[in-house]
Amino acid sequence: MAGENFGCGSSREHAPIAIKAAGISCVIARSFARIFFRNAINIGLPIITCPDAVADIRPGDEIEVDLAEGRLANLTTGHAFTFSPFTKEIQEIIAAGGLMAFVKSRIGG
Repeated sequence: MAGENFGCGSSREHAPIAIKAAGISCVIARSFARIFFRNAINIGLPIITCPDAVADIRPGDEIEVDLAEGRLANLTTGHAFTFSPFTKEIQEIIAAGGLMAFVKSRIGG
């Protein structure tokens, strides 16, 4: 969970790489810096803009995210939220583990 303009000032992929390496599987924020958004997708870290969820979810809550459908559920409270789902192409990049893995899978490398 994060606030406004998460990732601002981070122009390299190191920031989302560190987040992913720490075991975080998804970041939900009120908004993201555009370059951070692109870098996160490039390394296969899904990030979701959902201000209502940020206001609702508390530490320790169990969360379930459906990237394809644009649904997020707080399993602890039973509250549900929607967000704009990723395009098919972005979903494929995330599923592949990042842009490089996606490209390698397309060219047979």
